[in-house]
Amino acid sequence: MKHSVFWWLAGISTILSINVYAALAPSSDDSDTPMVLSYAVQPVNQFNKALQKATQENDSWAENPTAISKRYSGAEFELIKSSQQDGKVITYNMRPSKNGHPQLLLILSLDKHAHGWTVSKAGLSWRCEDDAFYGTNNCQMQHKNAQ
Repeated sequence: MKHSVFWWLAGISTILSINVYAALAPSSDDSDTPMVLSYAVQPVNQFNKALQKATQENDSWAENPTAISKRYSGAEFELIKSSQQDGKVITYNMRPSKNGHPQLLLILSLDKHAHGWTVSKAGLSWRCEDDAFYGTNNCQMQHKNAQ
């Protein structure tokens, strides 16, 4: 019984992850949009507080959604795509695989308000070595130094 409840919860969480991604994904058929099956929701509250403060102080990075995305993702990530739809900006930031870790993809959804921008959603996915898609599955990375 315990195992069936675990698998049911695991299945539901996967479906919810996929459905949440669908809400972020652009509706166009762009072939350069990464294929994401699931992602891990990332926190945005603390970042939005810092963003609000930066907006009040007229910091230039707080005025541009791609600069905001870069600030959230950090120096190791590169913006690979940005799209605007229905008043939202969706950014895709990628970190290449390195040191036995998979390639990471950070998707941010930003909303424009009268007082500035906010990050409404953030999701992190990764792509295992032989996968064609991004998801949250465990990777079996082979270390290059293994004998």
